[in-house]
Amino acid sequence: MKKICAIFLGLCAFSTDALADSRALEDVIAEVNPSVVSIIADNNNEQALGAGIIISADGYVVTNAHVTEGAKKIALTTVDDEVFEAELVGADEKTDIALLKAVQPVDFKPATFADSENIRVGNAVFAIGNPFGLGNSVSSGIISAKERDIEKGPYDNFIQTDSAINQGNSGGPLFNMDGQIIGMNTAIFSTSGVDAGVGFAAPSNTVRWVAEQLKQNGKVVRGWLGMGVQKIRSTNAEQKNKLAIASMTEDSPAAKAGLQVGDVLEKVGDLSLKTPRHFSLGVAQTPPNTKLPVEVLRDGEIVKLEVETATVAAKEVLKEKSNDAEQPDKLTLVEQFSPEQMGAFPELNMTLAFDEGRQEFVVTYIVPHSEAQEKGISVGDRFNTVNNRKVFGFEDLRILIKESLNIGKVVLQFIGEDTVDSITLNLEMPYESN
Repeated sequence: MKKICAIFLGLCAFSTDALADSRALEDVIAEVNPSVVSIIADNNNEQALGAGIIISADGYVVTNAHVTEGAKKIALTTVDDEVFEAELVGADEKTDIALLKAVQPVDFKPATFADSENIRVGNAVFAIGNPFGLGNSVSSGIISAKERDIEKGPYDNFIQTDSAINQGNSGGPLFNMDGQIIGMNTAIFSTSGVDAGVGFAAPSNTVRWVAEQLKQNGKVVRGWLGMGVQKIRSTNAEQKNKLAIASMTEDSPAAKAGLQVGDVLEKVGDLSLKTPRHFSLGVAQTPPNTKLPVEVLRDGEIVKLEVETATVAAKEVLKEKSNDAEQPDKLTLVEQFSPEQMGAFPELNMTLAFDEGRQEFVVTYIVPHSEAQEKGISVGDRFNTVNNRKVFGFEDLRILIKESLNIGKVVLQFIGEDTVDSITLNLEMPYESN
């Protein structure tokens, strides 16, 4: 079993200017080392070790939320062995980022940040942290990959690096060769708990945004639209890899704006539609009460709307927490449905259950060697949209199937982990008894 050791990073003033002259690495390290502190967080029972980044001269420091969790006393130690007491300003569990503030007046040297959108795989980088409590230590490597989702949180978008990252590096920076922060060391994949050359850092843009939110509000205030989007896998070249609305919360901003499940997103303000995760990050970082022009493809036509972001409703927070729980496998899930929640659909060569909680159909049986089975549909697969229309129960589905009999086919949109898979099935005329 893989062991994941959480290790993040910090943040500061933002800078997009590259240094004009290439300098020796040792000179760059000497310049930025004073901007990194070692952290000891004491919760009376045990001590947590980590690192942090000085982001302002007056004593703001960014680190990992897990480093400071439950701490009664937090101490910052500079590279010159000066020790300062710090207090927790705020923490964000979803990104594992926390903001600290030195209690007494200080005159720190803050670090600067590069735009993490401009990084490239292969760029040389170096990390500074506090491995095993040894104090400021430097390791170097390259960017191995971008936009990694390691299933640590809903906003995963990690930079992967082979720079040595170990326990105690949590909250320490990942620098480019100009001495600008591009990420916060976040986690490692390891079977032994020590560095194996596969480390992850939160992008500097995310770290900076979260730190600013914590400084202003003491918490992170995220925008919310109340809809889930997924990537389309389709034989239609014009729609392939575009994002479509796969689910929607009742009375959400998206629903009130007139958006519908099955709509293909063409434009949502200036938000990135590259992947579902890019879109979710963009929505989260859009302030509440922001109006966004929207264009969607619906029934072959472009529909223009406007949606206004809101804050996440309390019921959605509870839903997110329940979704974090370990889910049963598909077959176990199917067995949980009562006979009243099951229905046979010979036109589709399958039996379905309707999950009322998630408003989705679940495949419970497929006729062997049928078209449905040959096209890759399997027991446990889920869908909630038929012919680009949201379906709310067995009666709705039977009406849509009956309406589709005249053309002899129906389109089901199956919901995957990060995709919407549109599958067209030819309808079988059911036998009727005399």
